[in-house]
Amino acid sequence: MTDWTDGYISDIEYGPGFYAEQTPAHLDIVCLLRGIEPPVAKGEAFAYCELGCGVGQTALVVAAANPQADVWGFDFNPAHIARARLLARQGAVDNIRFEEDSFEQLADGERADLPLFDYITLHGVWSWVSLENRQHIVRFIDRYLKPGGLVYVSYNAQPGWSNAGPLQRLLRMGAGLSQARSDKRVLQALDLAQAFSEAGAISIPTEMVERLKKEKTEDAVAYLSHEYLNEHWSPCYHADVAGDMAHAKLNYVGTANLFENFPALSLRPEQLALIADMPSAIAETARDYFMTRTFRRDVFIRGARAIPPRRLEQRVGEAELQLVVPPHVLTREVSIPLGTASLNAPFYEPAFEALTKGSRTIAALRAAAPSTAEPREILGMLVGSRQAKTKLREPSEAERQSVRRFNQALLANSADLGRDLSSLAAVGLGTALSVRLLEMLVYEVIAEGTPEEEEAVTKAVRALLQQRDARLNFDPQPENEDAYDRMLRDNIGQVLKYGVPMWKAVGAI
Repeated sequence: MTDWTDGYISDIEYGPGFYAEQTPAHLDIVCLLRGIEPPVAKGEAFAYCELGCGVGQTALVVAAANPQADVWGFDFNPAHIARARLLARQGAVDNIRFEEDSFEQLADGERADLPLFDYITLHGVWSWVSLENRQHIVRFIDRYLKPGGLVYVSYNAQPGWSNAGPLQRLLRMGAGLSQARSDKRVLQALDLAQAFSEAGAISIPTEMVERLKKEKTEDAVAYLSHEYLNEHWSPCYHADVAGDMAHAKLNYVGTANLFENFPALSLRPEQLALIADMPSAIAETARDYFMTRTFRRDVFIRGARAIPPRRLEQRVGEAELQLVVPPHVLTREVSIPLGTASLNAPFYEPAFEALTKGSRTIAALRAAAPSTAEPREILGMLVGSRQAKTKLREPSEAERQSVRRFNQALLANSADLGRDLSSLAAVGLGTALSVRLLEMLVYEVIAEGTPEEEEAVTKAVRALLQQRDARLNFDPQPENEDAYDRMLRDNIGQVLKYGVPMWKAVGAI
């Protein structure tokens, strides 16, 4: 190792972000869709680890939304760990530890205080680090994952990234022409790539250069640097990742992109026929030749325990679904890997109607409306379309107060960074909801004690915007200040009508 970075970008921090696919609540759904026993029973305590946690937002959400959990986050960048620890203190999250360690240190067992984990996750790590570090990761998993435990690993996937290799190499070479900080170097490299494309470089995909040009905003520069400038950038085939994970006794379960667990939604009949007799590891890799999949979210398990069919139907039927979108945006038209699909109207229309009145188990929804839909299909379609999540429990008042403190700290941090998208940890769901700027502002003022009345909240939000010298962007833009005020008040009314009751139902406030 020539220096502590080992070729990974470290002179600028990775941006904050929450990734629901990494949460145990979501990973357990992947298991159920594939008929595999999750690591722990619903509501039980668990130990969770995120490798390469960055500034810790996902790990913090897991801890805040699951007070029974023991959560650990590791990153080799001391700036990341310092920020994560600060937010944990500000949010009074006391069931999490952030530690500055390399994958080699962790694999060698230098920390004597580590528990065995039920879940180990890593996002944005595997295809950006060296082969040596991948081996350290597998050794760590082998050492610290419990029997029956899950691993989530996301990575740039081949062959979907095959056309981008020449562009990535050009960006790295272009960035190497400067000694500036990585965020400056990546912008210079993008300008060079654009110039090459315009001059007729046939190996540079024009559409990809155009997409990268759109991401040349302040918020995306850190992502672009970490995505394209790392020395060991290397998209992977699923079979190779599965082969590496096998050294830790891991088998592939499924993908955290829920729709992709349903073969008929991902491949045409003639494509399915071609791979039908292939061994599972080869078949899973072969699917990527038919799908426009550049990023995989794979789930592996150490000791798969199949759930008997009768008990599986009962287990999935007991899953309680909670809507996480307003009723007026519910839709039966969903995007699937093959394009779009229309959910069965005789079942899903009355199911939507029932769910607008409160959470319901899948068994109750099936009992109330005729359906040929299997329980696993219902779970996969409603959660996969991001219209519902599984409700794990009814939070206590103490849990609500605790998660409110964390959410206030998280939103304050987002405001300091000028972000217009953040998350609200929800202790009833074990995960988080995404919120945009206006929702963030409404949450802040209500959490501070503003009465949940349109006029009072509008006045408080106006004051907060003025204090931060900020202004909301509406579409379409209002013609004048009076129109702006009316639009602000109307939109706040919608958040009070739909957003706030939803936050209360899921234990986010």
